[in-house]
Amino acid sequence: MNTTSITHNDNLMTGKKVQLWIDLFFCLVLLPVMIYLLPIERWLENNLMFVCLLVTWLYIVYFVNRVFTIPSLFKNRQRVIWAVLVVVAMIGITYLLSQYKMEFHFQRQPGQPPGPPRTFSPMKFRLHQQAVWFLFVIVMTFSSAIGLLGQLYRLRARRQELEVAKNKAELSLYKAQIDPHFLFNTLNTLYSMVVTQSPKTEDAFMQFIDITRYIYNNANQDSVAVDDEAHYLQQYIDLQRNRLNECTKVNFNYNNDDKHPGLTIAPMLLITFVENALKYGVSTSIDTTIDIGMQVADGVLTFATSNPIRIKPKDENHVGIGIENSRKRLNLIYGSDYSLDINDKDNQFDLTLTINLKHHKP
Repeated sequence: MNTTSITHNDNLMTGKKVQLWIDLFFCLVLLPVMIYLLPIERWLENNLMFVCLLVTWLYIVYFVNRVFTIPSLFKNRQRVIWAVLVVVAMIGITYLLSQYKMEFHFQRQPGQPPGPPRTFSPMKFRLHQQAVWFLFVIVMTFSSAIGLLGQLYRLRARRQELEVAKNKAELSLYKAQIDPHFLFNTLNTLYSMVVTQSPKTEDAFMQFIDITRYIYNNANQDSVAVDDEAHYLQQYIDLQRNRLNECTKVNFNYNNDDKHPGLTIAPMLLITFVENALKYGVSTSIDTTIDIGMQVADGVLTFATSNPIRIKPKDENHVGIGIENSRKRLNLIYGSDYSLDINDKDNQFDLTLTINLKHHKP
């Protein structure tokens, strides 16, 4: 699982925990405080059943509105109609509760028997109605706000999920475009060695098998050890040296200070730059040197190639689809944690790639 997927799952878990804490806050703190502000003691004296019914109804309103009504507004038309009907039903039931005529006892002198229960006066009855509607409106408003926030969060999480799927699809496409290029170049080299009956043909085939095994084992991996990727590049360069004559010299250096053990890198990310240097930097008649360096210092990878441009591309202003695909992979995987500098002036091509790998440790 890559870093983006992990972050996406963590966000979902965090959202569920936040929702749970909000529900607990409403049920255990907010609603009891609002009820306490009302003359609940007088209500309980002769209307215990009504008070229990009202409190239960307010909790039902909160969860029905948050869990069903608000999410339904983001569904199809039929769900929206059902949501409206539910709201109308909740308003109707609240109206019936507000019409309940509470009973109470007049205060009596000590030693006097309690008088018969009486209902509220019209003025107090209106206050009772206002209290019921006040609680209902507060609960509806609070639950709607929480429901909307939760729904917006789910939509955001869904967009992130789609973005992850899109990124994976694009990465697979870029890998698919890179691998045939590698196979074509390598098979062409092996064919040339067979035709010329080179004594290094058997060793070259063994190198090709090792490289192919590495590609097969890591094509679907999100990351591989930096040392393994460096070894893969070394094998590739050794294989390509078999097709070069004495005019072209290829230097490859790798150094890792191991200050951050376990560093990884996206597999087959650097091979395109090596292929590009070997494609345009070789010469059969002029002495030329191709330098390829890979260094890891304090968790930061610096990869550089330097080669003269001995073979002109058809379009001198065109960097190449391979490098463009690599740049897209870098954007998708490393974001702002990398820099890629290219200088191709004066018949010299210099490339420097820097990646902060310690920010992407597994």
